[in-house]
Amino acid sequence: MSRRTEFQASIVAVMARLGGSHLTREARERTAAKFSTLMYEAGYTHLASPADISGKHLRAYVAARQAESPGVRTLQNELAHLRSVLKSVGKQAVTNAAELSNEALGISGGSRLGTKTAMSSEDFLAITERAERQNRPGMAALLRLERHLGLRGNEAIHAREDTLRRWERELQADGRINVLAGTKGGRPRTVDVSDRASASAAIASALAVCAEQGGFLVIRANGSPAGGLKQARRIYHSWAHRNGIQPHSARYAFARDQLDGYLSRGYSSREALMAVSQDLGHGDGRGRWVKSVYMR
Repeated sequence: MSRRTEFQASIVAVMARLGGSHLTREARERTAAKFSTLMYEAGYTHLASPADISGKHLRAYVAARQAESPGVRTLQNELAHLRSVLKSVGKQAVTNAAELSNEALGISGGSRLGTKTAMSSEDFLAITERAERQNRPGMAALLRLERHLGLRGNEAIHAREDTLRRWERELQADGRINVLAGTKGGRPRTVDVSDRASASAAIASALAVCAEQGGFLVIRANGSPAGGLKQARRIYHSWAHRNGIQPHSARYAFARDQLDGYLSRGYSSREALMAVSQDLGHGDGRGRWVKSVYMR
């Protein structure tokens, strides 16, 4: 094992003790890999553990990453990962230093609103048809689950035949589904589906794909099963990137349908936004945030 790899492993070991959702842990590990690589490329080969990291290393990291042109929010998140590691090893003086604040490092500002907008019906139809033409029915099935059940991509990827069958029964019984696997922070939730016909069709489509692909929605281009959930996510995201789409925008379209559905049932605007927030897995206290992000 090289010195750089050992340094990265020491950072990851500290990160592992911080907890968090599966996706949060993966994001931290990506930051550890970037940080260790850039530090050793910059000549800081003496670094052996998080305790060796100082302010100059954080400044060098930000400068190197800015040259790669990531978004401000991305850099802010990566610095948050590194600061949490430094706090965990007792280096609060570094994390609290005014000269190492986001503003001082030139990465302040940024918006949590993001850049996504709801996927139009025309775009949704076009991309699902394209996936079918490319002989990638699993990609189309995942998009339909995001669009008509409001699932995150990770939640859709976790859906196996037994889960899809359960959702089918739940939807027929009372128009709700219980999402258990792949949720953010491991928090299960219930989704009260407004467009039940489209949701049923999406589930039926996914079940048909599972039957054809050995029980999986995501397989490799050569037809072999993905090597675990992490690779399945990579396959899905890579396919979406190559085709110029943001799958999460399908969930934005679902949110708009949900809002219309609640309003038609007599909910006030405030209550409807609260209900949509719960359906999306954000809790009932983020209605205004859902309005500013999902309804733009």
